[in-house]
Amino acid sequence: MQFDWYGLFDELKRRGHFSSDAQLADSLMLTRAQISAWRTGKSDLGTLTKIKILDALGHDTLRSAVLSLLPEKNRQEQIAHHARLIARVERNGQVPEPASADANVMPPDTDALPTTNHLLAALPRDERERIAPHLSTVAMPLGQVVYESGDHLSHVYLPITAIISMLYVMENGASAEIAVVGKDGLLGVALFMGGETMPNRAIVQSAGHAFRLSGPVVKDEFARGGALQRIFLRYTQALITQMAQTAVCNRHHSISQQFCRWLLLSLDRLESNEVRMTQELIANMLGVRRAGVTETARKLQDEGIIRYTRGLIEVLDRGALEAQVCECYRVVKRESDRLLGD
Repeated sequence: MQFDWYGLFDELKRRGHFSSDAQLADSLMLTRAQISAWRTGKSDLGTLTKIKILDALGHDTLRSAVLSLLPEKNRQEQIAHHARLIARVERNGQVPEPASADANVMPPDTDALPTTNHLLAALPRDERERIAPHLSTVAMPLGQVVYESGDHLSHVYLPITAIISMLYVMENGASAEIAVVGKDGLLGVALFMGGETMPNRAIVQSAGHAFRLSGPVVKDEFARGGALQRIFLRYTQALITQMAQTAVCNRHHSISQQFCRWLLLSLDRLESNEVRMTQELIANMLGVRRAGVTETARKLQDEGIIRYTRGLIEVLDRGALEAQVCECYRVVKRESDRLLGD
């Protein structure tokens, strides 16, 4: 697709009420000389700058692409800079207050705590209010690596709308999902179980938000021996069950059954009957060939159970999907309901 970059640059300049090219250049983290060279045809804007422009104009869902292209040097500063540009455009030229060092982090909506993450909802009011000031709301774009194998854990994450996959990555680069975490639980059990690190990668499977809670606060609350300790330990047992059953499923059940299990577990953690995920990524999650996933998706669509288009899976008949899934889904759900149900 071809874009009129001069036109898009000027459109961004107009929407953000920037008084000059130089002012907008600063928001794009470019110098006046770089913009001047581009205007005179001596240089190109560069891929990252172009994606920033499209993202700020709301042209496409490119936030994850921007984050993936940002260099490690001054990364948080650049994230904050881009967040201010987007906020300025959305506020029709009003300059927002400077962002914090981590622009993905926002103050939590404490009024929403009881009805978002299930573990937080299960806490008694006094414990929930005690940890609320220490919570921050974190944006989790699709494909973001939350931590890598062996990383020292400094926080736990309690998803609200995001879904995070825990993957084991082999030395040859092959991977397979060992568990999925959503609004039903938390990421980072090793932090309060004493391990401090995890032997797997955690990556955002479905974009959304999560609450983040620092390690020292988690450890202090856990040491109190109250409801938080009890609920977190119960969730850990449910997570172990999911990991064990996933290993059994990957060994003994068909790709079709694994696909149905993965889809139902994802749906349980979403507010809708739609899952955004390409067949290639699903194959990577399951550790199988893409052709097997393609064949399964086509069969389910022919039977009227799902509709698959351009990376969007819509479940049309959940009952029929549950009829085709293996026992592993029910084992995981039954144990989770037993441990964490009302």
